[in-house]
Amino acid sequence: MPKFGDLESAIMTEVWQAEGPLLVREILDRLDRGLAYNTVQTVTEILSRKGWLEKERDGRAFRYAAAATQSNYVAGLIQEALSFSDDRAAALVGFVESMPSDEANELHQLLAQARAEGNTP
Repeated sequence: MPKFGDLESAIMTEVWQAEGPLLVREILDRLDRGLAYNTVQTVTEILSRKGWLEKERDGRAFRYAAAATQSNYVAGLIQEALSFSDDRAAALVGFVESMPSDEANELHQLLAQARAEGNTP
């Protein structure tokens, strides 16, 4: 899973934060970067072709909504990063050791909850 480019990431962040599907003009207005409409439209279409955005016709334009959550995207990045390691356990240990203690404690609680619910071995 490739990491988003800067503009792709900014567009996806705006779409993820929106209450509903957005027109390209609405995305452009939210970005506040002085970009051309065509630039945002092109990148939005690229994200649609890549499967990250779904589009629905709204008159002559399209509204765009996220096809996956931001959490799904981040989980995919973590999975990809782990795939580069010959020792996934060591990579995970290093990741957890680098976390602030409150996040590590939350992860421990989530893992315990998943085990109790039968979601992990």
